[in-house]
Parts: sequence; C-alpha cells; structure tokens
Amino acid sequence: MKLIIGTSLASSPSLRAVINQFTKEGKIFWLKEGNHSIDSIQSESLIHSLDEINNTDSVFILVVSPDTQHEDFGDKKILRVYERKESGWNSDPHAVVIDELSQIDTLLEMNKYPGMTQLLSCYGNSADEFKAMILDQYRDALEAMKNAKGIAVFNAQRLGEFVAKSLISSGGNVLTFIDNGTSKHGTKVADIPVISLAELTDKQTPIIIATTRFSKSIAKQLKANGFNNYLPYPVLSLIDPELYPHEIPYIGIQEDFAQNIPRHLGVFLSLIDDKSREVHDGLIQYRLKYDAAYADAVSDQYDRQYFDEKLISYSQDGIFVDLGGYDGDTVEKYIQFGESVYKKIYLFEPDETILERAKIRLKNFEGIEYVPTGAYSKDGELRFSASGRTNGFFSEVGDLIIPVQKLDSVVKEDPILIKMDIEGSEKDALIGATKTIQRSKPKLAIAAYHFATDLWRLVDVIREINPSYKFYFRHYSETGLESVIYAI
Repeated sequence: MKLIIGTSLASSPSLRAVINQFTKEGKIFWLKEGNHSIDSIQSESLIHSLDEINNTDSVFILVVSPDTQHEDFGDKKILRVYERKESGWNSDPHAVVIDELSQIDTLLEMNKYPGMTQLLSCYGNSADEFKAMILDQYRDALEAMKNAKGIAVFNAQRLGEFVAKSLISSGGNVLTFIDNGTSKHGTKVADIPVISLAELTDKQTPIIIATTRFSKSIAKQLKANGFNNYLPYPVLSLIDPELYPHEIPYIGIQEDFAQNIPRHLGVFLSLIDDKSREVHDGLIQYRLKYDAAYADAVSDQYDRQYFDEKLISYSQDGIFVDLGGYDGDTVEKYIQFGESVYKKIYLFEPDETILERAKIRLKNFEGIEYVPTGAYSKDGELRFSASGRTNGFFSEVGDLIIPVQKLDSVVKEDPILIKMDIEGSEKDALIGATKTIQRSKPKLAIAAYHFATDLWRLVDVIREINPSYKFYFRHYSETGLESVIYAI
C-alpha cells in the first residue's frame, strides 16, 4: 500500500504522522496541486498527474484537496479519501469516506489487521475471483467429495435434511446423518440413519457441515477426531447456489467485495476503538475465507448482544425502543442488565402470536407499550416473504401482509436507546426514525448481518441522518451472524 498526497496538504497536522512514516518507507508520492510546491520534496516523488503512476500492482490511497478534480484512474488501484463533509463522494466508486482526516492515522497500524490488508490487496478482483479464493482453500475436501462413494451430513435438523435431499436429487449418495444429540442416535431422518461421530469409522468420508450457527464448533470437533474432508454449507452455496441457496449472512458477499472495498475501508478507518477495528477485521477475514474461527475469535458473549457494558448505560428516565421485539427476550435482557431502571419501553412486533408470547413473558414488568406493527420508512402495509430457511424479508410478492409504521409516528418522547433487528429492514427503519435520531440522538444498536453491505451501508445511513455519531462494532456468534453496529 502506498500514499499519494496532494501538495496542498503537506503541512496538514492531521496527516503529519502518516506522511512521515510513509516517507521513511519510500511509499509516498506527491501530486502537484495548483501553485503549491515544497522544496523538500524529492523530484522522483513529485508527480503532476496520476498518469505518471506506472505500478498497477500496488494499492494507492489518494488524499488531495477537495478542489482537486476527479481523474480517470484507469486500471490503477487508487482509492480516494474524502471527508464526509466534502461533496462528490457519493458518485465516486473509489471513495473512501471518513469523518475527519486524522482518522487516516490507522493506516500506520495496518499490519495489525490482516483481514483489511488482504482485502485491499484484492482491490480490483471480480466476484468470481473472490469465490475462487475460498474454493481453493477447500480444494482437498471438494476433490474428496467428488470421488467419494458416499457423503455424511452433520446435523440431522432442517438444514441438514435439506442438504441431504439436495445431494440425492443431484445424484449423490448420503450415507448417514451425524448429530451430537444422543436422542437422535439410532433413528432415521428422511429414511437416512442418524449416528454419532464416534460411529463413523472411515476418516476419509466427506462431511457436509449443515449449520450456519455452529460451524466453527463442529469443524473443531471434526479436526480433533481426524476428519479433515469437511465442507461448511456456505461453500456448497458458492458451487451451486440454485441447489444450495445462500443463507444469511452469505448472500452477496463476493459481489460486495468486488464493488465496495473503498466503502469497507472508510468504515474501518472511522471506527473509534481498537476493539471495533479488531472485530471488523475478523469479520472481513471470515468473509474472505469462510473459516468460522475468524468470527469466533472476535465474538463476545451472546447474552450481551445489543447491550455492550462499556457502551450502553441505563437511566431512571430512560426510554428504550425495541424494533424487532420478538417474544420479549431482548426487552427482558434490557431490564435485567439495567436492574429494572427505566421509564418506558416500546416493543414493536408485527406477528400477533409472537407478540402475545412477549406479553406473557413480560407480564410482571410495568411501563411496556406493545406495538403490533413492523418498523419501516413509511406507515401502511407491506408484503412479507418467509424464506423457509433462517429469515424472512419484505417483498412485492410476499405471502403475508404486515402492518408497518415509522418509529417517528409512534414514539414522541426522547429515547436513550433504539435496538433494531428486523430481518434486513434496518435501513428503512432508520429512515423512519429520522426525526427522533436528529432530535434526540439516542444510542443505536443495529443488527448488521442480514445483507453483505450492512457492514458499511448502515453506517452511511446513520451518518446521513445525524453526522455527529461515533461508531463501534461488536460481534456475538461463532459465524457471521449476530454482528452489531453501535452508534453512540
């Protein structure tokens, strides 16, 4: 990675450290801007146009005056840094958007973040090239699966049964299910026997890990018992997405990387604390390699999801809004962690059956208003499609009609915390809460895993509504599920 700095910024205090370090390493170019000239710049480091950059293998970070016109970068791997207050970045596919120039100092520590470093080195790759990188890591297991007389499926539940049926429909031979549930051993699912791992004696048997939540634990178990020819389900989705549809959070990951590396870098540089950058980096590594160990390494305790003890506080006058309240489990945690210190809670849940479960669960607590609608960018009704797998989503042709409301239409007070986990509708719910977010600046805890682009897109949406927020990332599972953006 190299820097290209506009000469007008040579004396910028915000860039002093990064300029000094990259100059020492011989990784800096100066782009002549107007009448700005610097006697100390060596002639070989001074360029008058980006056309003078000949090295197309390196990634260049371009930091120039807002007045400098955008150039055609051609096949050069150049990412241009913008402060958010500048204009023009919305239309620039190479834009790295940060809050202030001082945040570029994080570039000095990139050796601590192998995920972002590798992602930057892949700038310019196509989605197919990102897919090929993952498949190459599993080539031995893929070859074993191709040549095997039979395959085992780990997990005799919904996804496992789906995988087995798909394998059989494509001419595969499913020998057995493997499951850690002892009550299932000796039974059959879809007419296929269920056994324990200890009962599978052939260590060369290819095994499909048919779960998106516990793939790291199962992979560790398989390795410990001498089974190395295993494939996580998401790898099958890369090979044949029609036969093995992508599950959340794997939908569109490679396409996102091919198009939006500058956006990922901008969010990464803007994060406030080291832990957030470590979490972000671990999730990037996970998405690059489909190895759940990277996600697990940056995961916090699941019970603290949405309520990081260093970021979330409680108040006797506090109002909490739960968008995607489900059966009241998150509200119950809020009350528990806050030691029953709150004024009022709003729980949004459009499914009447589930909402009744929430009322039963929370019947001993006062000050809870149950809102029987979904949260969205407008008031009205929307169609909702249940995927039949792990999630649902709003759709033009959905099979269910769901009432929806803007948060601004319901909540007139000033909440201290808004939590959102609403099956990919977080962007629209944020838009529907614009007035509240601008007026009150509540803390936000937003699920950021339903779409591949959520890691950067939701940050952009929040910034557009209220640019004064600072951002933190946390993660709460051993796979790509349960990531949370905190806006404080």
